[in-house]
Amino acid sequence: MDQHSHDHSDSHVSGNTPIEVVAQVSRIVTKVVDRITGDRNDYPLMVAAACAEGLKGFGIEARVIYGQAAWIEVLEDHSIIWAGCWGDNLHFWVATQYGEVVDLNASVAHRRRGHDLSMPNPTLSPPIVWSREVPRFYRYLPEGVAELELTDESDIQKYEKVLREVHEKCRPDALTEGVQPEFPNEPILCSGRRLLDDSNQSFKQFDRYLGVKGIPDSPI
Repeated sequence: MDQHSHDHSDSHVSGNTPIEVVAQVSRIVTKVVDRITGDRNDYPLMVAAACAEGLKGFGIEARVIYGQAAWIEVLEDHSIIWAGCWGDNLHFWVATQYGEVVDLNASVAHRRRGHDLSMPNPTLSPPIVWSREVPRFYRYLPEGVAELELTDESDIQKYEKVLREVHEKCRPDALTEGVQPEFPNEPILCSGRRLLDDSNQSFKQFDRYLGVKGIPDSPI
């Protein structure tokens, strides 16, 4: 992982999720839900619920939040649009006891095709966000606390498998002291504007297009 800036941290808010916990929970939850469901894009509430469970394994309070959300995507013709869930659509993310917004699905949102097939495909999304400071290429408008209530037998079985692995691997004794934290191979933005890019330097490309095109007005 490439590590970039460490500046602009907010010292007046006490505490962040420890970086080794961010690495473990984000890596385990994203990998496990992708493997068990086929694509975590289709299961944002399950991802958020599993993330909150993972944090609880480290003694960190976390709640699943529902509301409207939007983020910038870069299309294959290099144009820039707002994508996300607003109006009648809801998105799900996690709020930690430290005031961090955690969205493990933002970075792979471009894997989902839009409803308008005449539109160019999205190719780049913003990073996973795990931060108190949320840049202008995301918008989160919380409306309440969500509960995961599954009725479909297939989804129940999937979530049980996810939880078994999350409970097993998201706890203090699963961390190896002195070993560099291993993040998912996706860009991730942490508190203090700490940015870890992936092996394809996806965020560097994303940021370059935003620098050229600018950010349009948000739909929410």
